Amino acid sequence: MRKLAERLGDGRGLRYTLTQLWYAAGRKKVPDALQVFKRVRIGVSVAIVVVAFFLMVSGAAPAGVVILLGALVLALAIVGLQSARPWFLSRASVRMPVSYAVFRRDVIGRWAPIYHGPPPGSVDESLVKPPAVQRPRFAVLCPDASVLACLAANEVSRTWDMALSDRIDRLPPDVPVIVLHDASLAGVALAGQARAALGTRVVPVGLWPRAVLANASALRLREPRPPESDTAFLRGEALSAAEIEWLAEGWWSPIAAIAPAKLLAVLERAVERVEDAADPERRRAREIGFLTWPAG
Repeated sequence: MRKLAERLGDGRGLRYTLTQLWYAAGRKKVPDALQVFKRVRIGVSVAIVVVAFFLMVSGAAPAGVVILLGALVLALAIVGLQSARPWFLSRASVRMPVSYAVFRRDVIGRWAPIYHGPPPGSVDESLVKPPAVQRPRFAVLCPDASVLACLAANEVSRTWDMALSDRIDRLPPDVPVIVLHDASLAGVALAGQARAALGTRVVPVGLWPRAVLANASALRLREPRPPESDTAFLRGEALSAAEIEWLAEGWWSPIAAIAPAKLLAVLERAVERVEDAADPERRRAREIGFLTWPAG
């Protein structure tokens, strides 16, 4: 736990939320999407072998016949299961190994009384409220309370005069709005709603599916495949075919799983992009890569 805390703090005392700690602690134990399929395949194979073994031992049939029939049945079972693989995949779920509630109860709940407080550097997002900014120059729109709490705890409001909000109707007027969201159906929908409501004020940072697909270490979670009616709007968004397919299969990645240092780096690059756009002398020096999420 201390190593995770140090990693999330990036060696410079950055604050992180308990949700970010939960993702960091469990990401390497996220199950395989085809875990159920693999278990069924192993179970069927073992059952066929066990039945064949008992037939041979009991003398119910000649050994040669049992081996031949057993091999044939096993081959047919493997072919049949392989054809059923897409069915299993379409219904598979990939979730965190333990729920956030269980993590708080069994891990944080035990840590606090032993070490006389929460893990070093952590903040409880349920207790953090975004500070009021009298004259904001920027705003962040993000529906994830953990991300907003992380940004607030790391004083982005003071650093960049930045207002933080989880709703479009609570944003300050006439300032650039940096939109942060999950790489998910809901996240893409939020980005579209923000563009429709705020127009050119929107700075669509993401997290976008393309960033997850390009990063092998990104956390990938999955719910059962959503109905086509829920994904039809994706064809009207600026997404590649691979991104649409990934989302349509139920995959998603939480922005709260991004470490504080990376969140702050992306935010800083977005701020620089806005400032460059307002300065004609710096406009030509802009880097399109500001939308690229840091790898690792």
